[in-house]
Amino acid sequence: MKLDHLKVLRAVVETGTVKLAAETLNRTQPAISQALKALEFQTGTELFDRSGYRLELTPVGRRVYLQSLRVLSEADDLAHLIKHFEKGQEETITIAVDAAANPDVLTPVLLDLQSRFPDTRVILRAEVLSGAIEAVQTGTAALAVAPAIQVMLEEEGFDYIPVDRSFMRNVAAPSLIGAMGAPATLADLRGLHQIIARDSGQATGLFDRELGVQKGQRRWYVSDLHMKKQLLATGLGWGACQST
Repeated sequence: MKLDHLKVLRAVVETGTVKLAAETLNRTQPAISQALKALEFQTGTELFDRSGYRLELTPVGRRVYLQSLRVLSEADDLAHLIKHFEKGQEETITIAVDAAANPDVLTPVLLDLQSRFPDTRVILRAEVLSGAIEAVQTGTAALAVAPAIQVMLEEEGFDYIPVDRSFMRNVAAPSLIGAMGAPATLADLRGLHQIIARDSGQATGLFDRELGVQKGQRRWYVSDLHMKKQLLATGLGWGACQST
């Protein structure tokens, strides 16, 4: 069964006559009739009721027609996908996104990417601290959206474009602040637990450090920022949060 025959079937059903189908496909009427006969020969039954002016599908013809629409749709999708690859466009792109990154920075870019390259599959990897940078370093992600100290990126040989600015501030729940007794320095916080997001990467090289964590500090580790926020809000500890 040829796709060309299925296209003829679709045109005849949509126009209602062999003549109009021939005009739509820029074919001769005998060619259209021959394609229909070939389909009917393959199915072993008539696909159209030819007793009226307009051709009407028989029950078998309707089932063949509906299935042909799915086949033609998939064939069109395949042809579009092949053109996508012929243009040298990516099949898949992986983007590592730090959990602390501002989503408003990335969303407009993703909307544009989806519009311009609908056949490119996008994988977003959620990472914490050095995880996003490491994903690019190891080649498991094409690029990363993550807060980072520029001098560290330069020393590690990364290309980067600043897209946003943020600040880290130490915060605590009102209940914990009241229990602190008005601490004046970070050293006064050693007796309380600092809630720290665990690094999702290996933190090698310049990134092998815990920024903002003092020696002797009691600490709890969490694997995601949602859990960190929950612990901070309930007064189980203090910790650094990012603000724009």
